[in-house]
Amino acid sequence: MKVETTITIEADLLKRVDAAAKDFRNRSEVFEIALREYLPKLKPKTEKRKLTREEEVELINRYADEKREEILENVEYQVDL
Repeated sequence: MKVETTITIEADLLKRVDAAAKDFRNRSEVFEIALREYLPKLKPKTEKRKLTREEEVELINRYADEKREEILENVEYQVDL
């Protein structure tokens, strides 16, 4: 079932669609083909990217540094008692 809709796009992009549409029936066909090709390649925003090993190590080291400082502050406070 086809649904009529309105979109807003940049003028230069629409010119490119119009140029491509010469080889198709109309603009809508160009949009449909482009979206069918492109949409499966998009990842949902909720899907998180897996960290690289280097990123994991960096994150662990940053967290360890923060915790180390916190622990040292606590120890210094206890020593003053």
